[in-house]
Amino acid sequence: MNRDQTRKSLEFSGEHVSGREVGGSSLMPMLIAELVMIAIGYFAVMIFV
Repeated sequence: MNRDQTRKSLEFSGEHVSGREVGGSSLMPMLIAELVMIAIGYFAVMIFV
């Protein structure tokens, strides 16, 4: 790097670092998947009991 060139600092916002969409919500798909897994586990246990 030459002395004439100045260093620029990079600034990232939280949305860019996390990889999420700004308008998107990752909580609802996780909750739905959790409920489905609980239901599958419940039925699997009830088959063997």
